[in-house]
Amino acid sequence: MNFNEKYRKQNLFQALPLELGLQVIGTVLGYIFATLVTPSGQVWIPRAHLWSIIGFQVVKMIFVILTSGRDSNHLVYDTAPKDPNWIFVGPEFHALHHVYPDRYMGSFIKLFDWVWGTAYSFRGKRFVITGGNGAFGQAMVTELEREGVQNIRKLKFGSDWDYDHFEKAASALSTCDVLILAHSTKGEDAMKSNCDSAVRLVQLFKQHRETNTSSPTLPEVWYVGSEAELLPSFGNAQLQRFSDSKRRFLPHARSYYDDDDILYRHIVPSAFQSYMGSAVLSAGWAAKCSMWWIRRGARYIPVSYTGVAYLNYFKFMYWFPYAQDMNSL
Repeated sequence: MNFNEKYRKQNLFQALPLELGLQVIGTVLGYIFATLVTPSGQVWIPRAHLWSIIGFQVVKMIFVILTSGRDSNHLVYDTAPKDPNWIFVGPEFHALHHVYPDRYMGSFIKLFDWVWGTAYSFRGKRFVITGGNGAFGQAMVTELEREGVQNIRKLKFGSDWDYDHFEKAASALSTCDVLILAHSTKGEDAMKSNCDSAVRLVQLFKQHRETNTSSPTLPEVWYVGSEAELLPSFGNAQLQRFSDSKRRFLPHARSYYDDDDILYRHIVPSAFQSYMGSAVLSAGWAAKCSMWWIRRGARYIPVSYTGVAYLNYFKFMYWFPYAQDMNSL
């Protein structure tokens, strides 16, 4: 992402004046609306404030014109870095608007993108998913296909990888943009499945994806966690194994969450209907809810009808320390 001098004059004499005009019109319309809803005899927004705002917009636009469009929201990137802001728009967020012009629309705050679900783009991205034949995995594949992604490859346990061999997955991981870790079990191999293998696959993804510099966006990892990360097991041995394995992964998840080299999303669903057990709602609902949050740029994704996933956010963010040794598994 760089400045194209070919469009410099067009930007200075067409795009920027038009942008200023729209800002002024929007400000005036907002002032008129505020005046109309103000009770008679009261003044909430004086006209002097209106002129101050318009004056600020004009001065700001003059500065942008004098610097040939190189304002605080326009920086040169090889790859758009991780966005550190959850409400305000910075250069990291706005850079993606120039990659996906119909997304990342906000210029100061992200309210518009939250409301309309334009804080993420699936277009042209290549996905690899584990557990793609499970209930949630199949539902996610269906949702992704509706979004028009470039391709989706399912990594099959036993043929593409197993608990002791991951090498066959390397070629698929080297050419994908998003790795979804949706495999899971409550059986005797819960720790190997839900934690150890997930760490190894992320390591392999980072190792082989590093050589692919053609994408303007960071590689992503989506991990499907569980509300069992917070809930007790109620004396159920099978649930205890499952809970222990998910909690064992959390320090690694926190490390990935703040890793500058990947964009990590932690999906925390309530129980849904699958081969692992019955539940109130379907895996299709869980997938749709996950996609709703992702379209709004969420990185911690509470897919909950119980509310536990919202409480688990505080445990995820503030309780667990980072994994000290990512090569220990």
